[in-house]
Amino acid sequence: MAQIITYPKLSTLANNDLLLISDVSSANKTTNSVELQTLANFITTSTNVITGSGTLNTIAMFTPDGQTIGDSIITQAALGQGVTVNGVLDVTDDFDVAGSIQCNQGLTVEGISTFNDDATFSTVQFQAAVKDTNSDLGTDGQLLVSNTQGYVEWKDPEEVVSGAIAKLIPTIIVASAGGSSTYSGDNNIVELRWTGGNGTYTLNVPSATAIPYRVIRFVTDGTFPGGASHKINITAQAGETIDGNPNFEISKVYEGVSMWSTGTEWIVIQAKAH
Repeated sequence: MAQIITYPKLSTLANNDLLLISDVSSANKTTNSVELQTLANFITTSTNVITGSGTLNTIAMFTPDGQTIGDSIITQAALGQGVTVNGVLDVTDDFDVAGSIQCNQGLTVEGISTFNDDATFSTVQFQAAVKDTNSDLGTDGQLLVSNTQGYVEWKDPEEVVSGAIAKLIPTIIVASAGGSSTYSGDNNIVELRWTGGNGTYTLNVPSATAIPYRVIRFVTDGTFPGGASHKINITAQAGETIDGNPNFEISKVYEGVSMWSTGTEWIVIQAKAH
């Protein structure tokens, strides 16, 4: 029988190359030939090597055992124009997106974030500096506002207000004799309307300590009768005052009062009556 060292060495292998192998399961331990491809498939499927399968357009990853390739939470668009992350994306370095991005759960970036197209987030929390479209960081007290092209820029507050139309959107309260309510809205102007006969309505204002330095305006409209028999008592919270008194009364058509909180009490800074 020839010795192995007498056979020439192959420099390349092919899937259909043959090896001799003893069949230990047979009674006579017969010698057979096996193709390399068959042996490779056997090794892959029967031993602890990297195996697995994937889903079309889904980026692969090592699954938790570290030995099998499977699907990640990242999928790529069919034409390769974008990716979708179906979970929280955590980036430990800079993050540069050339196309659009949409995060439905969360995005954490520990480096510099650059978005060169549309970016959609459910909630955004900035823990470091934010640059505008001009790569400016802004200064203390500036506001981030959109310009005519729809990009955002840092602007001084007076630039935002100057030349713009200021709107005061009111909360409307309909008062009636014997009624009462507590104003808790965020609007800084309250339009007071009247319905029914003569009497007094109690309107409790927020605590002066809740939002120090806040200004609230109260105005009556044309639904108030011309006399002074329809009264609204604007009443401070217990322990607080309005100009040193428990309440401030308005009772005429087109009347108004503007109040400012010192943080401990309300002070009338402007009032008008007809």
